[in-house]
Amino acid sequence: MRKRNFINRFLYYAGIITIPIISVFIIFWAVLVYGKQKEIEEEAVKSAQAVRDNYSLVLNNASSQYDILVRNPRLSISLRNFISHKQISYLDVVLTNSIFSNFTALTSNAPYIASVYYYLDGYDSILTSNTGGIIKLSQFSDVNWMESYMESDRSEWIEKRDMTPYLYTDTTPVLTYYKKLSMFQGVVMVNIYEDKLKQLLSSGTAVDQFFIMDNRGNFLLQSTEDSSSLSEEDKTELLTAVQTSPDEPFQGWISLNHDKYYVRIIPADCNTYIAACTSYTNYYQALFTLLLQLFIVLAVVICTVIWIAYTITKKNFQQIDYFVNVFSDAEHGVYHHEKPGFIKDEYDIILNNIVELFINQTFLKNKLALKEQEQKLAEMAALQLQINPHFLFNTLQTLDFKALESTKTPTALNRIIGALSDILKYSLQNTASMVTVKDEIEYLKKYDSIQQYRYEDKYIMYYDYEEEVEHYPIMRLILQPLIENSLYHGIKPLTGSGFIKLKINIRNSWLIFTVIDTGVGMNRDEVEALYLNINNPGHENIGLANVNSRLVMQYGEESGLKILSKKGMGTCISFRIPYY
Repeated sequence: MRKRNFINRFLYYAGIITIPIISVFIIFWAVLVYGKQKEIEEEAVKSAQAVRDNYSLVLNNASSQYDILVRNPRLSISLRNFISHKQISYLDVVLTNSIFSNFTALTSNAPYIASVYYYLDGYDSILTSNTGGIIKLSQFSDVNWMESYMESDRSEWIEKRDMTPYLYTDTTPVLTYYKKLSMFQGVVMVNIYEDKLKQLLSSGTAVDQFFIMDNRGNFLLQSTEDSSSLSEEDKTELLTAVQTSPDEPFQGWISLNHDKYYVRIIPADCNTYIAACTSYTNYYQALFTLLLQLFIVLAVVICTVIWIAYTITKKNFQQIDYFVNVFSDAEHGVYHHEKPGFIKDEYDIILNNIVELFINQTFLKNKLALKEQEQKLAEMAALQLQINPHFLFNTLQTLDFKALESTKTPTALNRIIGALSDILKYSLQNTASMVTVKDEIEYLKKYDSIQQYRYEDKYIMYYDYEEEVEHYPIMRLILQPLIENSLYHGIKPLTGSGFIKLKINIRNSWLIFTVIDTGVGMNRDEVEALYLNINNPGHENIGLANVNSRLVMQYGEESGLKILSKKGMGTCISFRIPYY
C-alpha cells in the first residue's frame, strides 16, 4: 500500500509539472513550423521579384541598342549604306563610328553581354561588336542564329543557343535577344552570357533554384549547373502551372527532382516567365536542427522534473513515516523530544504541539467536554452576531432572483439589487483589512450606480487618476463617506445639477486623494464648525469623523482631512497618505 501511494504521489507531482511544459513545447513547435512555412512563402515572393528585376535590367540594356537605332532614322540609313558598301559620306562614317563606340561601351560596362549583332536582310554582311566593324557572313563563324531569325514570325523573342565567336574558339552558351527592325528588314541581336546572367540573377536573393521559360514551353535558363536536373515530368508540371494562369502570378508547392519546392512563377519581359523555387529541405534543415536542440533541452528538463518530483515525494513520505512513529511510540509511553533533521520552520511548531499534546493527555481528557461546550456556545454567539447582515444579504439575493423571474430579463431593479449586494458584501468584510485603490474605486462605482438611479441627472461623477496607483494599498471604506458627504450636503441642496470629481495624484512621496464638488459650498464659519465636528465626533458627520480618526490612527496627524470651501462654488476635501 505504501509503495503504491508513493508511486501515485510521484506520478502526480511529475505530471503537474511536465504536462504544462510539454504542452508549451508542442504549441511553440507548431507556431515555429507555421512561421517557417510563412517565411518560405514570403521569401519565394521576394526572390521571384528580385530575379525579375535583375532580368528586366538585362533586357533593358539589350533593348537600348534597338532604341538607339530606331530613334535616329539618319543613323539607320548610315548603317545601311555602310553595310551595303555604297559610297558613304563623312557623316555616315561619323554616325557609324558612334554605333561602334556604343557597342563597345555596352560590352565593357555590362560584362554579361557577349556581343551585339546588326543584320539587314539581303546583304552578305553583318555588323558585330566582336570585330568592331563589318564582316561577311561567309567569313563569320557564328551564323546558327540565321535559321531561327528567318523562320520566326515574332518581332521580339529570346532564344537559348551556343555561340561561336571565332573559328578557333569553343562554343559559349548564350541567350540571344532578337528584335526586328521597324524601318528596314533586319534585326538587332544581343548575345548574353548564360553563366554571367545566372550570377547576376542569383545575386541579392535567397532562391534555391530559378528557371526562365518562354510562352512556347522552352526552358531558356536554369540556375543549376546540371542541365538535366529537371526531368520531363518536372518541366511539364512547371509549364502546366504557367498555362493555368498565363497573365497572373502562380505560387504553390511543387515536386521537382524528388524534392518539395515552393514555386513562385511571374510573367516577365519579352513573353517569358520566371519561376523562383525555394527548397523545402534546405529551409527546414535549420528548423529540424533547432527542433533537435529543443528536444534535447526538453529531455533534460523532464529528467530534472522527475528528479524534483522524486525528491519531494520522498521527503513527504519521510515526514509521514516520522509522525506515524511518533504517534505509535506515544501510545506506548515513549516520547521523542529531539527534532529530526529534515524538519524546518513551521514543522517545528507542529512537532512541539504533538509532544505537548501527549504529555498533557490526561489533563486534556478532563477538560475536553467543557472545552467542546464552550466552543459550541462561542459559535452560536458568533452566528447570532452575523445573522442580521447575512440575512439582509441573502434577502437581497432572493429579491434579485424574484425580480428576474418576473421580468425574464435584467432590469434597473436587478442592477440596483446587484450593486447593493456587492456593497453589503464589501462592507461586511473586516474594515481593518487593507485593499487596493482599484478595489475601493470599484466599490465607489457601485455606490454611484445606485445613487444615479435615485437622483437621475442630479449629478455627474468623474474619476481622475493614473493607472500606476491602482494597486497601492489603502484602508477599506475610506473614500465612500467623502463622496456621500459631497452628494448629500453639497449637490442635493442645489436647484440644478452638479459635479463630483475624485482625483488621485502623487506628489513628493505622498499619495493625495481629493474629492471636489460644485455644490452649495460653505463659508468660513461653517468650515470651522465642520472641523470641530470632525475632531469631536457627535451625532452629525459621523462618516467624516470616522474617516478622519482612522486616517490619523493609521498614518499620523499629517494625513487628517483638509477642507476648502467657498459659498456658492463648492467644496474640496482631501487627505494624503505616504507613497513608497
